Amino acid sequence: MPSFESLLADYGLLAVLVLTFFEGETVVIVAGFLSHEGYFSPYLLCLCAFCGTFAGDQLWFYLGRRHSNFKIVQKVTTFPAFTKAIRLIETHPIKFILSFRFVYGIRNIAPIALGLSRISALKYFIFNAIAAAVWAVTFTTVGYLFGQAAETFIGRLAGVQHQILGAIVAGLVVFFGVKFGIKQWNRISAARRARAEGKTGE
Repeated sequence: MPSFESLLADYGLLAVLVLTFFEGETVVIVAGFLSHEGYFSPYLLCLCAFCGTFAGDQLWFYLGRRHSNFKIVQKVTTFPAFTKAIRLIETHPIKFILSFRFVYGIRNIAPIALGLSRISALKYFIFNAIAAAVWAVTFTTVGYLFGQAAETFIGRLAGVQHQILGAIVAGLVVFFGVKFGIKQWNRISAARRARAEGKTGE
């Protein structure tokens, strides 16, 4: 089964739109990295991430609001985090809508919990759109900046490698130059000694 990284590379923004309907911020971060590498526009990526996550959460809200008898909805109500989500919705409904995408553990159950709550569908629609936009911009930016940082790091690493290589080459040149010089000096010295011994023998 292909990973979502390969799906993003092969299908681009269509994959982003589909995957963000089901998946979370990891998809957008990876896609943001790929957008920095030139696979697609970060602005279109942000738009697709917004549409995907917004549509997905609207669907889950609708299921909670209109089809509370569905098995998947009934199953969500048995999760330990569901009670916590309902409590937060009752005390801070707007803050909850704006923040649930960023809270681990309640991300997937929050829209259904909101659908089962007493919050109006219009209020959820408006603030869910705002939250989806913030979420899409945030994680697109994180992925894009990660790609930029990786490129900078690799560039610096390449620069260091070039410096090291240059030092090695210079060291080898000096080493063999000194070795050659010593060899020539020894040869000259030996020749002088031979001439001196020859003169002494005469």
